[in-house]
Amino acid sequence: MNSLYNHGLKQTQLLSKDLSSFEKNLSTSPLSLQGSISTSLTSFRKTVKEYGDLIKQNAKDQSIAKHDARLERFEQELADFTRKFDDLKVQRESTIHESNRQELLGRRHTQHVSDNPYDQTGGSEPASQQQQSQSMAYSEGLYNEKNALQRGSQQLDQILEMGQQAFEDIVEQNQILQQLGARFESSLMTLGVSQTTIRTIERRARQDKWLFWGGVIIMFVCFWYILKIFR
Repeated sequence: MNSLYNHGLKQTQLLSKDLSSFEKNLSTSPLSLQGSISTSLTSFRKTVKEYGDLIKQNAKDQSIAKHDARLERFEQELADFTRKFDDLKVQRESTIHESNRQELLGRRHTQHVSDNPYDQTGGSEPASQQQQSQSMAYSEGLYNEKNALQRGSQQLDQILEMGQQAFEDIVEQNQILQQLGARFESSLMTLGVSQTTIRTIERRARQDKWLFWGGVIIMFVCFWYILKIFR
């Protein structure tokens, strides 16, 4: 249990470091950092579950109270990390959205259109509006693409977690089947020994029966000769 606890401590340190880096650079942090944090959270969640299962298996241990306190602290840290990561992702999306909106508004206000209908710059107004619309569409497309990538990363993490859980279930079922096979083999061996013993007893009983009847016949023959001699 101590080795698993030390592994959990290392995971909490890594998560704290990554979340701090993510918080300091919300808008500029790469998507790979979010993926790394999601993977670390999944691994830490698995470690907490294994630690709790191990504590249940050693419930009679005298030092179990210490491990219960450690498990409770791990569960609280996991909840805090998860909540902070979700909040930071929301703040990042809001920051990026506000930055894009301010940029578009700044571009719109810097556009200068002359009041003179004969001004040569007035003829470029439709082109400027079209360029501005294209820029807005491009920025919105990038923002939507980032959101789609984030959702895809989260779904991929969930799929990986489900696959890992399915693999662990298969391994556990395989171990159960191996144990059942060993029990069946032991039962068959016990049954084989019992049958051998029964055959030996039956053979000995037949031998004893033949000896008994042989002794009876010999006894009657001896009686007949004794009677014949005394007569």
